[in-house]
Amino acid sequence: MKILEFLEEKSGQLSSKRLFTFLVIISTIIDWQHAIWTIGRWTPDLNVIGLILGVVGFQVVGKFAENGEPNANPKPPTP
Repeated sequence: MKILEFLEEKSGQLSSKRLFTFLVIISTIIDWQHAIWTIGRWTPDLNVIGLILGVVGFQVVGKFAENGEPNANPKPPTP
């Protein structure tokens, strides 16, 4: 799979959400490998962990909004 195919949406346009997620994950992997090879261990800040969880959460919420899941905004039952 080519990288541009991965970053494309169904409409054929590039997805900025996928690009941002990809860059954050690649940057984290590079930081992790650099720390392992130079210091010997990796101790990420809470900011890094928050950024990763936020980006992944943003991607998941965007998927629900994009697909129009029926349970994403459930209506209250009518009596």
